[in-house]
Amino acid sequence: MEDGHLGTARIDNYRSIHISELSRESIIENGAEHLGFGGYFLFETRNDRTRRGINILARFASLDAALEMLEIWSARQAA
Repeated sequence: MEDGHLGTARIDNYRSIHISELSRESIIENGAEHLGFGGYFLFETRNDRTRRGINILARFASLDAALEMLEIWSARQAA
């Protein structure tokens, strides 16, 4: 696992969602300054003909909340 990267789930051939820290620059480029600059974020990456890059969906309230989301993902994948 990379520093600051907690997990990834593939949605389809072109999209994935991730839980990770993000750079200040990435947050600003996505117009998400209102979420703050520290902590862990839920974001989508997209790589298809119509759109490339990231879309920040949410910021977790704490590391514990981010880890809880990973547990939910794991339980869903096991089902």
